Amino acid sequence: MSGVPPVSTLKQSVEATILAGVGGLLVAIHLVFPESLRTELVFTYGEPSLVSAWTAAAVHDSLGHLVSNVAWYTVVVGSIYGLLAKRGRRRTFWLATAGCVVVAPPVTKLVDYWVLLLQWEVVAEITTASGFSGVVSAFGGMLYVVLLGSVTAWYGYAAGVAASGTVTVATLSVLSVTSDVLPEIAGIALGVTSVTLFGIGAHHSALIQRLRRAWAHDRDAGVRVGVGWVVVVALIAVLFQVELDASRRFVNVVAHGTGFTTGMVVTLGVIWGRRELGDRN
Repeated sequence: MSGVPPVSTLKQSVEATILAGVGGLLVAIHLVFPESLRTELVFTYGEPSLVSAWTAAAVHDSLGHLVSNVAWYTVVVGSIYGLLAKRGRRRTFWLATAGCVVVAPPVTKLVDYWVLLLQWEVVAEITTASGFSGVVSAFGGMLYVVLLGSVTAWYGYAAGVAASGTVTVATLSVLSVTSDVLPEIAGIALGVTSVTLFGIGAHHSALIQRLRRAWAHDRDAGVRVGVGWVVVVALIAVLFQVELDASRRFVNVVAHGTGFTTGMVVTLGVIWGRRELGDRN
């Protein structure tokens, strides 16, 4: 976990300003643009276009919708940045971030249009869609890949596999309680399974000893992993609520699932591409 060259405070400040600027731009659009103009920027299923797929990601139909997306964007991207900055992978961070912002909106809207309108016919042609949640979902997929990659790089392959399993089990357990995705019995079974897996892992002395040594050597990395784990579990549980949210808006799990998958693919593509080019930063 050592050997990463230090980064100047100025550079860190510039990067933080750029990331904060995205959220600031979304807030400015909602507060400054008149409602009539924001309405023109939404995605309409009966009149799909590549331009509206992008512009729709920047507008929100309510202040609560905006606050939720900006808050999750801040938490998720902050977690990703913390992990990749610790590993000295800033270039990977920025390339994958740009990829998610550019690719996620049109991909999520295309899948939305094909599934919800053409296949399931659950939306009308006059139905509109807007919001940054598709991009936030993509960042969730990016965080998942980065989290598992960081755990594997710092603690070994076995720890990476364990992290993947615990994320899955924890997420399904939460969903079984908070939404209609899984019955409560399945949630209880998943909880018991997670405890069992933890018990088995506790007896994996080599892995446990390695984790303890790593924690003693660099607790900061362990904290970043822990935060990332909690964030990705909480985000997935929120993204896949198959029911109305507090504002009576139906949570679009199709767009969220597409965005999450897109983020994973984009991030893996960036990592693979940089390795092929011999640049691991």
